[in-house]
Amino acid sequence: MAKEVQAVTEETGLIAQAQAEYEAIRAQIAEHYQQARELRNQADKLNQSGRTDVQVMTEVNQLLGQAERLTSLADQLDDHERLEAIHNMNELENEASVLKEKSAYNENMLARQQTEPEKVKEEAAAMIRRAEEKMKETARCLTVQTERLAELEG
Repeated sequence: MAKEVQAVTEETGLIAQAQAEYEAIRAQIAEHYQQARELRNQADKLNQSGRTDVQVMTEVNQLLGQAERLTSLADQLDDHERLEAIHNMNELENEASVLKEKSAYNENMLARQQTEPEKVKEEAAAMIRRAEEKMKETARCLTVQTERLAELEG
């Protein structure tokens, strides 16, 4: 039982860890999207500057390419790693729930098993008392019968 309680405690720690990892993934996704927006804003500012030389266009294209890569990375994290983290948290929560149920069941069983020996002891003591009473009654009957026989044979 103590091992299962410890396991529940460990699972709770793992759940908190999984939740922290999930939040870190969400923060990373948000950061990638934010960086992509900033890069697009820089590209827009360069486009609006009115400069049309090759260097500006190359820089705009580079900024937009970096923004696209960040957006793509954020989408991949959002699709795969976030869902995997959610799945992991759900599995840990289910396992913790099962362990809590098992632990409660085992605690009830232990309490019942601890009272069973006392009941058996009480029943055994009652059986011994009844047997002793029967022996006394038989001995009394034997004494009466022996006395009566002695009287009759006299």
